[in-house]
Amino acid sequence: MRFGFPDLTYPLHYLNKVLRNADLVHGHSQNSLFVIKMVERAKKLGVKVVLHLMAIDALKNHPNFLIRPLASHYGKRNTRKALKLADMLLVRSIRDLEILRESYGVEAQYLPDAVPEHYFTAEKVNPNKFKERFGIRQEKLFLYVGRVHKLKGPHVLVEAMKHLSKDCAAVFIGPDGGYLEKTLSLARRLGVEDKVYYLGYVDEETKIEALDSAVALVLPSIADHVEVYSMVISEAWARERPVIASKVGVVPYRVKQGVNGLLVDPLNPKALAEAMARLAEDEELAEGMGKNGRREVFSWKEIAEKSVQLYEQVLRG
Repeated sequence: MRFGFPDLTYPLHYLNKVLRNADLVHGHSQNSLFVIKMVERAKKLGVKVVLHLMAIDALKNHPNFLIRPLASHYGKRNTRKALKLADMLLVRSIRDLEILRESYGVEAQYLPDAVPEHYFTAEKVNPNKFKERFGIRQEKLFLYVGRVHKLKGPHVLVEAMKHLSKDCAAVFIGPDGGYLEKTLSLARRLGVEDKVYYLGYVDEETKIEALDSAVALVLPSIADHVEVYSMVISEAWARERPVIASKVGVVPYRVKQGVNGLLVDPLNPKALAEAMARLAEDEELAEGMGKNGRREVFSWKEIAEKSVQLYEQVLRG
């Protein structure tokens, strides 16, 4: 049963036989009512529980002032419940690790997400071939990957384009999250529609080609809870591309200013444009940041091996 929000999905039936026969249940996200109810049932059946916490207390900054107070209470309630249920706590981000220590007085294991092996092994592509394929005329490309949703800040990137030279373009990859028409309309209104390209959903090979062809990945999100880990940061770094991002959610804990990318205040198109121009004009700087970012990324093989080690630790008691 759902109550209008995915996180409020409620299980009408429990797979008791499946849960009872499990050695261990690994739940993802304490903000999911479905997950909390399932691991609660597993615990009652005597099964060990591992819980991956994410976006801890992030709902207190929800941009909708009507949702904010209820969401914050809901988030804290679920986090406290998760702490009681879990035999081991995992976090994807250093942000959540620090919040657990400082606000809840508990420790957790850091187990981040990873990227598939081919992000490390695929051959680099010629940017000119990618640009020719999609009819992109500009020399310097900045890539946005993700849902075109208001909280992801696509409008901020479009507004930044009016401050950049004619040889710069913004390339959007990802599905319409309900904000595509407004984003493209804004581009037309600002007179930068010839510098904005929307490619829609693309396959993994094309996404890698886009990353290889870009000066940098741009992540202009405006709300904490939409950046829990941001897989696309890892994908960009795996391809040795720097990241320009807003200081929201987990991002400042991953992107280090001037080391593996650049950070800007959210909802500040001019500051975003200045960061973009800086990397567009300094290829050596951009290349160095991308290489530094590569050191921060794990493969799924590495994370799978670490997961098994942690599971065995829980089962040993």
